[in-house]
Amino acid sequence: MVATPWTLVRFLDECENAEKENSSDEVFISTTTINLLTSKECVSDILKDRNCPNQDVLKKRIYDRRCPAKIIFLILARADMLDRIGEFLSNDFSDHHLPIEVLWTRVGYKLKSAKDSDWITAPFGAGIHYRDVDYFTQKQWPFLAPIFEREFEYVLQQGIPLPLVEKGNAIVSGFSSVSKIKMHPAHVPEQIEHSMAMKKMELESEDQIKYVNKEMTNVKSLRLLDHDHLVKAILACTRGKQALFFFPWAKGGDLYNFLKSNSNEGMAAIIWMLDQMVGLCSALSLLADKGYRHGDLKPANILLFPEKSGSYRLKITDVGLSKLHILATSRRLNGTTAKATTRRYSPPEFDLLFDDDGEPVEDSDDIKLSRKFDIWSLGCVFIEFLIWAKLGRQKYKEFDRSMKRDRRFWDSGREDLDDKVKERIQNLKDAVEDTEGDKVVQRVLELALKQMLLVNSDDRSSASDIHKKLESIRDSYKQDLSGANDGMDQNEPEPSSTQDEGLHTTAVPSGHTAAMEQQSAKLLNQWTVNPDNEFAKKFFSETSSSSPADRSRLCDSCLMLSIWEPNATISGRMRDFQTLASTCDMCNLLYAISQRLGLEEDQELHCIRDGSTFKLKGRDGPPILSLFSDPAYNSDDLGSVQVGYPTLSPPESPERYRLFQKWLYVCDNEHGHARDASSGGCAVQMPTRLIYVGDSSEHLEDIKDSGFLRYLALSHCWGGSTSLSTLTSNIDKFRSEIPHEQLPLNFQEAIKVTRALKIPYLWIDSLCIIQDDPEDWRREAARMGQVFSNAYCTIAATSAAASNKGFLTPKLNSALSATLKTPEGGLLHISEFMENCNRDLESEPLNTRGWVMQERALSRRTLHFTKTQVYWECGNGLHCERLFKLSNPQSALFADSDFPKAILKYYKGGRITLFQNLYEKYSRLNFSYTSDRPVAILGLEKHLSSVLQTRGEFGVFEQYLARSLLWSRPENIFLNSITFQDDYHVPSWSWMAYEGPITYANIPFDEVEWSTDCLLRSGEETGTNSKRTVLKAVARDLKLDKLDMHDRVKLDEGSGFELSNLRGVVLGKDKKRESRDQVYYVLLVTLSEDEAEQAKVYVRVGVAWLLEHNIAMDGEDVVIY
Repeated sequence: MVATPWTLVRFLDECENAEKENSSDEVFISTTTINLLTSKECVSDILKDRNCPNQDVLKKRIYDRRCPAKIIFLILARADMLDRIGEFLSNDFSDHHLPIEVLWTRVGYKLKSAKDSDWITAPFGAGIHYRDVDYFTQKQWPFLAPIFEREFEYVLQQGIPLPLVEKGNAIVSGFSSVSKIKMHPAHVPEQIEHSMAMKKMELESEDQIKYVNKEMTNVKSLRLLDHDHLVKAILACTRGKQALFFFPWAKGGDLYNFLKSNSNEGMAAIIWMLDQMVGLCSALSLLADKGYRHGDLKPANILLFPEKSGSYRLKITDVGLSKLHILATSRRLNGTTAKATTRRYSPPEFDLLFDDDGEPVEDSDDIKLSRKFDIWSLGCVFIEFLIWAKLGRQKYKEFDRSMKRDRRFWDSGREDLDDKVKERIQNLKDAVEDTEGDKVVQRVLELALKQMLLVNSDDRSSASDIHKKLESIRDSYKQDLSGANDGMDQNEPEPSSTQDEGLHTTAVPSGHTAAMEQQSAKLLNQWTVNPDNEFAKKFFSETSSSSPADRSRLCDSCLMLSIWEPNATISGRMRDFQTLASTCDMCNLLYAISQRLGLEEDQELHCIRDGSTFKLKGRDGPPILSLFSDPAYNSDDLGSVQVGYPTLSPPESPERYRLFQKWLYVCDNEHGHARDASSGGCAVQMPTRLIYVGDSSEHLEDIKDSGFLRYLALSHCWGGSTSLSTLTSNIDKFRSEIPHEQLPLNFQEAIKVTRALKIPYLWIDSLCIIQDDPEDWRREAARMGQVFSNAYCTIAATSAAASNKGFLTPKLNSALSATLKTPEGGLLHISEFMENCNRDLESEPLNTRGWVMQERALSRRTLHFTKTQVYWECGNGLHCERLFKLSNPQSALFADSDFPKAILKYYKGGRITLFQNLYEKYSRLNFSYTSDRPVAILGLEKHLSSVLQTRGEFGVFEQYLARSLLWSRPENIFLNSITFQDDYHVPSWSWMAYEGPITYANIPFDEVEWSTDCLLRSGEETGTNSKRTVLKAVARDLKLDKLDMHDRVKLDEGSGFELSNLRGVVLGKDKKRESRDQVYYVLLVTLSEDEAEQAKVYVRVGVAWLLEHNIAMDGEDVVIY
């Protein structure tokens, strides 16, 4: 039989039928249908049906494995655009780009695709117009439904449909809803049940988006917990501003509706209730043991799952979404149903989230709630369970109605249990008779009242204790009931047949990694910009520079701006700025700023003045404009406006060098930061060689008994380019003259700066160290720290990625600006904000090199030549060419002219934070040879050790040993050990032994008891006759399960040892607090073969944050290499 050929009409019918098969609101075409429609027969027939040219070429392209275009073919066929397929596929446009977005601009259209996160020029032929691409984007979505495989978490773009063939009515609660759904079987693995509960959260605020991203980690971790009374998520995804979680469907509904809909007949109901109470407590105990808190325990978050016996098992759901829930609850309007149902079971400490008027307090999402939060909530659930079991369904429904409208078990006004709750408790007590069934009700009631519903969270029993006592009550009851069933008999309550709620509202755990979260006030890593008018006024009073003429063209609206007002604002739409940009300098400036910010034509730019800057949207936003008061105008009544000009002096002008000289003069004479001929009474050691630049030519000089000399040092990138270097073959020639024309541009410009500053000598590594003499290189490399520390000033060629690029001329165009007159007749200049230290300094190629950190830190003063302007760094902070002063607490050490004395103004916590920040930053820098990692910081480490008055080696300080050792790799990155020469040993416990970035544990100060089980020792001190520095410690056996390894352990490298051989050295533990489990800070070690020692020795393999039960009591003395 001949197969019916495909036509476009048949193709379109197949697509429409495939969409109609689904009864959900998600419009998609299944992968089953897609496979049919992209079969070779279908593609060939349709290309032929539409008379497409070059059909063989097109088919090869459609099935290309590298650049497949099957989905593109389907979209174009359905859009009846196959006549354009050749142009669409002309430039490697493939299915990998889908989905795409299209943006129309004045100069054409741009695309954003799954492959390119930025807007790019469309990769199509010239014949494809905007309307074609726009229609293509409209037709793409049904073909892009995801196939959920083994991963748990997925990120979907807004518009991508879910492969749902069925979707029930949604139960809405707050900003979330729950629906019963059925997935298309071709889009989920075979072992997953197709019917699920889908919880959808609409994320309207940045806070909600932030917490969903954070809590996704908790939800994933909880999937490793195996417990019969916990519901585990199957998969999760985000789609635009939606978060979607998929859970097993609970056929019995939730406990809240069960209690309202089912009778309590028979003693079996009490037995079943006790079994479920024990199970729920056991689950809660496991969560607490692993450091989790649910945060929204209530009957609606306890689901019924059928068992083979015909009974139902209760399971806690919504574990893993707590912070999101608390955040949402604290933001909702009073009186909403969602808030009422949630708050009913909340403990007294929940009031911390609200003020006296019931409004959320500021930073309510940051308040740490008790870890016994859940015990109160479970006590409330038990009371309701008992009301149903003893007083019956009708009484429970009456009680439920009385608790509507935001009533809670806890009456915060009277600081007592609510009257309706007390009334029902009294009803329970009155109904109790002298029967076995009633006695057990009374015992559970007393347990709830005396050990769970207590005002002070510290007085409540733990989940583990409640579990044990409930087990005892249940087992005793079963023994007394001779012959009674373990489970429910034929009289067991049946769930209502009308129930269709598998999941209900939101739930919430506390982060189990609380000990790893930031708990101390770290020094803020943020640059602030402030005027420095004392210096500016002196500088301009001594210079003859005249004010630039007021030639600004201003429109009528800009003439009305009062930017001199302290709270001045500037706002307007990008379209309006664009219209006037050609005739108004201010609008031109604001249009350029709007473009840089990526605003759309109809979007509004809004900024407010904050001192000498205007900040985006508010004073907490980033600065986008700078304000300058003309030096001829008295700015005292303008309120902190920088005196100066927005434009820079020409690169090699006398005005520019006068500024550099003034910086040096003030630093020498007012700050006292100049290097004298002696330092602390000791003679300053000069470099071995210097370049003399005092006349029109330059030559190399050997510095022996020359005494103290002023010289500049150049910090620069070699950049892989071949440059003139000193070698054994040319050093004698260079002592006479260095050929200037053969020097790379960076060196020539460094000589210009040195001469302009009237300094006779310059030090450049490639010319002052003999590059082909290993002995000279080793000797001079060891003294590198002294070279920069003793230099009069350092020239940093920050903007030059290679030695031949040059650095004197800024790489970026000067800032746009406008000038406005004040009512008093003065001039105010406003310009683009240029002082971006992260861009200009920290992220530039020079400052990503490992060797440069030591050069920068040990330099007394530095002129940073960046791509925008020059920055001056000295002991008085960081200043820029436009005369602002910039500061960042974490960069304090770099601005220290006598490194690292600045660290002494901090207390112990600040000192630790500073050196940890320094080492974290250093670990992220690049080396041509990774074996230089411990060497390139030796001088810096020696200075730190001296000032801190402690032994320091390999990135570890003896005075702060435990904190020094608690470094680890970042998430999702493993480190690689570095291979060193045989005669050089870096210990395994030092981060210097590994390639890759590190981070330090954020451990609270003054809240940890540090152990004396670990000591820094030399080999001789341990009796091993080794010359290496080692750790002498007590190692203990560890008891770790799968979840502990996932949540509490961080290994340095991905493999290389047996987990069974893992042992731990306790470095410290939290001081005891009832509000949470004690965390033990542990160094992980294992036995390894050491070639140098020719024996098996203990080495570090990672760190861990463990609980007491994870660690054995007894240990043995070990030496860690």
